[in-house]
Amino acid sequence: MIKYIAILPFLLFPFAATAKIGEDVIEDAIIATDISFPEIVEAALALSPEREFLKSKNYNASLLASKASNLFSATPILSIHHQNDRFLSHQGLREWEGSIDFPLWMPGQKSASQKKARLSKEEVAAYEKLVILQIHGQVRELLWELKISQMNMDQARKNLELAQEFDFDVNKKIAAGNLPRQNALLSSSDVIERRLALSVAQTEHIHAASAYTALTGLSQMPDNIEEKVIKQELQAIRAPILQLYDARVDFLDAQYRAVRASWESPPTLSLGVKRESGSYFDRNVDSIGIGVSVPLGSTSHAKSKQAEAALLLAEMERERALLEREYSLELHEAEHELEVCEIQLPLTQEHNEMASRNLELSQKAFDIGETDLLDHLKIREQYFTANAAYNQIALECKRAIARYNQTTGVLLP
Repeated sequence: MIKYIAILPFLLFPFAATAKIGEDVIEDAIIATDISFPEIVEAALALSPEREFLKSKNYNASLLASKASNLFSATPILSIHHQNDRFLSHQGLREWEGSIDFPLWMPGQKSASQKKARLSKEEVAAYEKLVILQIHGQVRELLWELKISQMNMDQARKNLELAQEFDFDVNKKIAAGNLPRQNALLSSSDVIERRLALSVAQTEHIHAASAYTALTGLSQMPDNIEEKVIKQELQAIRAPILQLYDARVDFLDAQYRAVRASWESPPTLSLGVKRESGSYFDRNVDSIGIGVSVPLGSTSHAKSKQAEAALLLAEMERERALLEREYSLELHEAEHELEVCEIQLPLTQEHNEMASRNLELSQKAFDIGETDLLDHLKIREQYFTANAAYNQIALECKRAIARYNQTTGVLLP
């Protein structure tokens, strides 16, 4: 008697669950609308910390351009000097002297600095282009994570509904005396398993939605996010990340040439005026002076700066070479993913169709009593697995197209 009382909740549970099939189904966290990809990217860029960094890089490039266009190589220096003998011999010696030192450009130094400033602006433009592409990549990934998690959640809902409908049918057969009562436990366990699967799928969808909202600040996504493969000749592909490193190498090369064209301390042109008086009885003598100062013995210091600039250039060239290798592998991986999809997708589709037909035959056999419940549940599980695998790969193959376009530098339409 105690045994049957313990089983009673499991026998009653299927009817209660079937009466409210979708009671624990959450609403979609992100709403599909007609919002465009550029709007999403702009929203993500507005929240990106890269935005302020780009402003700083633009400001720095503007300062370099301003410095390179200056008449002098550095800031002129104003000097004022006064001398008298009031606290010593007190003969009336007074002397005032003022001068301005103008640092001069060395031959080729100004043009090298102007080239450095121009390449700095090009480096900023390349970096901005890379940032925009990276945001496109982040948006792409999160949109497809949303799409896949939505599909998994819909699949879990469908599986739960099928399990509940089947559980209801099993209990009707038990009530009619066509099945042993212990079969209710197997059917109820299958419903519970489907509920757990739905709960996991809902959690994953919520996580994907939270990540998308954190990146963009939006709760909308486009109705259609599918892309077409945009093939390019390998020779024509120069990814923005490589373009950025090209610009950085060019900038450091210009910086190295600017350092080579400059001295440790620049020569200066001095213009000054002087008023002097030898005693209280002498008249003031006013004069104008001009002079040139040339630093000596600064070769070792200049070579040290040149070596430092050359080292920075060599390091950047090395990083670019390594990055080109990494990008080549990344591009190959993106192409390989597309090739794998072409093979896997028709196979999983065929497997799904076979599992569906097998389930239909098993259902007919179970209805007429030729198959027991346990064997039928195994075939149902095979169908659920095959169907989920096909839907998963179908979306992953579409995501592979988006990843390939991202790798080759194609922006979202």
